[in-house]
Amino acid sequence: MSYIDWFVEKMKCVFHIEVPHDEVSYEAYEFYHDEIDILLVPAAHLEKLPNPLLLEALMYVDEEGYEWIAGVVIDEETRKMLYEVWIKDGEQIACKLYV
Repeated sequence: MSYIDWFVEKMKCVFHIEVPHDEVSYEAYEFYHDEIDILLVPAAHLEKLPNPLLLEALMYVDEEGYEWIAGVVIDEETRKMLYEVWIKDGEQIACKLYV
């Protein structure tokens, strides 16, 4: 499953919002720990993640104008999800560490 599929499914199941696949933006970033904002990854979680880390960001703006962002840190070799964060209009609403 692609991360866009994952994002669309999670938005539907968790937040009860239908998201068209073609309205999801996707970008990938490589960050060193000292470049990460604590909004994305709190310090306690950051210390358990690789340095540098690969963050894949998925974005969607809903009909009410709210910007939804899911950030996923993945292991570059295995493609396993290590961490996920959800941000709605600039505020973290959920995060989960998988390592």
